Amino acid sequence: MKQWESTFNNNHLRLMRVHIGLMIFYAVFFLFCSYFLYNLRMDRVIEISFLRVFTSVMLLYIPFFAFHLLLAIGAKRKSEMSRKISEIVFAIMLLGFPVGTILSAFYFLPKTIWKSKES
Repeated sequence: MKQWESTFNNNHLRLMRVHIGLMIFYAVFFLFCSYFLYNLRMDRVIEISFLRVFTSVMLLYIPFFAFHLLLAIGAKRKSEMSRKISEIVFAIMLLGFPVGTILSAFYFLPKTIWKSKES
């Protein structure tokens, strides 16, 4: 696995921060989903405990959280595989029109460029 010695404009650290930011987004969204799914049930006939709702939603969000955690660690270590997978993730985010397109095209994807302009 290729390791980069240096990166253009410390983009590996910026890419790490982007993935940490996405982890924070998933954590906040997870808490909101758990809260609203518990409080906004359509019928109050079936009693569902908060712990059951919390666990169900957590099982949905843990893979995304862990995925971005691994990509953040790889970006900090300047791993080429982490950079390539980040490009794929941000390309998929382009489908989330209009917010995902704007964030991916103008903010996230430029952070995956690690070569200097001279090389």
